[in-house]
Amino acid sequence: MELRKDSWDVEADLFLAQTVLQHIESGSTQLKAFEEASEKLKRSKAACGFRWNGSLRKKYEHAIQEAKQIRNQNKSDGSIVTINTSTTATREPSSKEEENTVQSHQEPIQLDREFVHTFNEIMDNLSSNISLLRQMTIELAGRLEAANNQNVKLKSEYTNLQNEIINAVDMNVFMRLADKISNNKMEQITG
Repeated sequence: MELRKDSWDVEADLFLAQTVLQHIESGSTQLKAFEEASEKLKRSKAACGFRWNGSLRKKYEHAIQEAKQIRNQNKSDGSIVTINTSTTATREPSSKEEENTVQSHQEPIQLDREFVHTFNEIMDNLSSNISLLRQMTIELAGRLEAANNQNVKLKSEYTNLQNEIINAVDMNVFMRLADKISNNKMEQITG
């Protein structure tokens, strides 16, 4: 099965999910998350929204709840939360508030890329193993068919041999009877 050129891969899904979760944590909207993700992923905002709502949202229910808790905690603390340098606060944060600022999550993305790389290597390995198994299955199916044909041939030869043995035994019995009868007639004639 050939993949579509515009299909979503694991890395794009992870980036979209992280972007949406970051926006939820910061108190931003999902629409803004779709805008940001669409620019980076070179897809439309609608495509990002459809992918999030249609496929990813259910997988990230727990993470969404955690992001909402962080957002609510930051609201109650009065902390200023930003996602990246393009989002600015209306007032200058104090040094304590700067500590609460959420950075751009580059480290988890790197870890995710390592995971994706390892995942892709494993999938490639599995793919080649599946291809090898398919080839072996085709070869074994050919061998099985040859063995079945040989079995049918051997059964036929066995049946023919049995018939020949029966005929030979019958012929031998017939010859003995014929000899016996001819011996009896000879005795009667000479006797």
